[in-house]
Amino acid sequence: SVGLMTVPDLPFMPEPLRGRYVAHVRIAYTGGAIAGRKAVAPLRAVGPRLMDTLRDMPYTASGSVFDDPVHPHGYTGDNALLGSLGTPALDAVRDLAGPAAPVMCVVDLRHLGGALARPPAVPSAVGHRGAAYILRVLSPVGPWSAADIAPVHEELLAAVRPWTVGRSLNFVYGNGRPATAERLSMLYEAPARRRLARLKAVYDPANTFRVNHNIQPDQAS
Repeated sequence: SVGLMTVPDLPFMPEPLRGRYVAHVRIAYTGGAIAGRKAVAPLRAVGPRLMDTLRDMPYTASGSVFDDPVHPHGYTGDNALLGSLGTPALDAVRDLAGPAAPVMCVVDLRHLGGALARPPAVPSAVGHRGAAYILRVLSPVGPWSAADIAPVHEELLAAVRPWTVGRSLNFVYGNGRPATAERLSMLYEAPARRRLARLKAVYDPANTFRVNHNIQPDQAS
């Protein structure tokens, strides 16, 4: 995966990165160390790096490759599952969520596929398995308000709409947007949405559990 952001010019940030717009390339290789080093050699040869923290680690430490802050912090964000990724989409990311954006944007681009793309043995509500990439955008709340952030994120997602096949429910966060039919169609594929509505009618007909990306009970059930 690749992360893009302007690193704040603050004392607790790594000195080589402070105040710079950086690309953070995250790599996970599950084979042997020698084969892994050979696999990443062409990437390392592209050019000089501000930092290089690539190393062997146990699986239990694999989450550290994102180098996320360890202290709680508030942010809001959204995502788009993309069927393909080309220069126009990448240009939109740079122009709308890059260093010139009116609010700080942390962009996360992850390659999907593999086991994620395989149909499950038992049907589930996880959809849009054919997506090749997920594009996430986050912005901190505090320095900017949610009202400042929302139009920036919406403009980016609109720009990549031609390649968007859906949204990942894991990364829509509590952005306060209503669960409209259009938005639910991006979160769930139609068969799963209908199945969930029928289940809701059986187990929660009064829609008690509604403070979420809500699916209404199927009144015909």
